[in-house]
Amino acid sequence: MHSGEHTDSDLWLKVRQDNGPAFQLLFIRYWEKLYVYAFNRLKSESDAQDVVQEVMINLWTRRATVDITTSLAAYLHAAVQYEVLSFLSKASKMASRKETLEKTILTEFTSFLDPVQLKELEAIVEAEVARLPEKMQQVYRLRQEKDLSVKEISRLLDVSEQTVRNQLNASYHKLRKHLKEAVLSLVMIW
Repeated sequence: MHSGEHTDSDLWLKVRQDNGPAFQLLFIRYWEKLYVYAFNRLKSESDAQDVVQEVMINLWTRRATVDITTSLAAYLHAAVQYEVLSFLSKASKMASRKETLEKTILTEFTSFLDPVQLKELEAIVEAEVARLPEKMQQVYRLRQEKDLSVKEISRLLDVSEQTVRNQLNASYHKLRKHLKEAVLSLVMIW
């Protein structure tokens, strides 16, 4: 069964009749277009792959009940668009919860430090922030020091909100990695 020999309608009819090779042809036919669309929105290869795979898995598992009233291409595009929005919504909620938790823990942790330890910790944090790439450092400082929202940073720097989120997540990851040992040694020495 060659992809070019069958229309989407023919393949979809076969898929609905549990034809795995027909589904594989549809998958191959649409994978790249759907991936590019998801990647352009998410700016992450793995997240874009996850979104497209989720859509295709859902299509296969629900093949007997899915009623496609438009073209298959339009249906898949809409499904990926919905999944991207759902992914961004979940990611935003998780980031918000994580940020709240980190602020609470950091506040409690710093309350146990004496002023000298706190000054040393602030110096270590500043040194690590200064080591971040310039754009990442700029986004981090706008968020942490100026307390700007992701939306405000996005407008100010003329980049997408997802780019801001990606930069923040990357900066938090790098800082956590580098600061863990420094904080432990600071606490252990004192």
